[in-house]
Amino acid sequence: MTGWSQAISRVAGPEAVARARSATGGVWRSVFTSLGVYQPIPKLEKALVRTETVAFKGDAPVQIQPSAHEQGRMEFHAPRPMFEEVENLTVTPRGGGWASGRLRERYSAGAAGIRMLTEPREPQSTVDHGVVVQSAHCNTFGDWVSEYLCPIARAMPFDMPLYLPRLMAEQPYVQRDLRALGVRWSPVNEPLLIKRARVLRQQKHFVHFRREDAAVLRGLWPSTVDEARPESFVYLSRRGDHSQVAQRSYPSDFIEALVDARGGRIVRAATATRADYDAAAEYSETLIFDHGSAIYNTIGWPVRRIVEIVSDAWWNNAFLMLADAIGIEDITLIRAGLGEEHIRSRLNMLLDSALDEELDPPRGT
Repeated sequence: MTGWSQAISRVAGPEAVARARSATGGVWRSVFTSLGVYQPIPKLEKALVRTETVAFKGDAPVQIQPSAHEQGRMEFHAPRPMFEEVENLTVTPRGGGWASGRLRERYSAGAAGIRMLTEPREPQSTVDHGVVVQSAHCNTFGDWVSEYLCPIARAMPFDMPLYLPRLMAEQPYVQRDLRALGVRWSPVNEPLLIKRARVLRQQKHFVHFRREDAAVLRGLWPSTVDEARPESFVYLSRRGDHSQVAQRSYPSDFIEALVDARGGRIVRAATATRADYDAAAEYSETLIFDHGSAIYNTIGWPVRRIVEIVSDAWWNNAFLMLADAIGIEDITLIRAGLGEEHIRSRLNMLLDSALDEELDPPRGT
């Protein structure tokens, strides 16, 4: 976060930062659109339709209506092509995609802000062919998995190098996954002209994972076991971890102690290796996790039941949609803000498989 966003977050919370950034970016995009420098994706291409409902049990997060125990999966009303071929596309280190003198949202990585709109774009080098990814976000591990890894894996194999925004290309997890896929890639460290570019378009809306998205990811990270041990459970803890976007806290120490006392496994996202995740897979009949993108590392596990610990300061329905797309029907949310005794009661009931009507409201209510 920048200095101003950190100050807003301390006073008003991370959602206020997100709203402020969105509003500021919207102003600049409007100005540059009116000047003919920026071309957004047309509204008709962004139009959404609700395709199905995903239900959950437990606590309704404060970000939605208190009585709601479902979320709608949204998809683009008009299906998008998997890729577009573009001639003479200039890509910039921040992810901008410039064609015919305009920054085109449909060819860019991340929503354009003032820094992307004003960064140098005069090409310093030229290549004949290359692949780039169009996205709405390019900041975090979650963005990488959701908006880059899926379209890259789906489009393989391709016979030209992949070009990534500089900051994304620097991330160890990006380099790890691209090595595993065998993809030729390069960071965009200076404006680059691609004479014939292939732009991989986003197929899903935001974090509303579809079954085909989940299938792609499960194919990349298969489980080390076919079935979990009966009555086993794992806690994916954020203890010692820090978000790159929205700072929030969870009672991880308390939950770790509860899980440990009941004989469960604990994986700390801040320090866990791929081997740690693989070793925990056989104990994952029930997966308890603090809301965060570390759950993507468990996507191949044979999970039957998910328990998401949510913060009153920050929540979105990404992992609700992901769990449903994987095929997990037993999904429970627990609000950390309701206190340790609330968490203890809910977790003990879940782990004892003794859910009452309060914990398990009728679906669709």
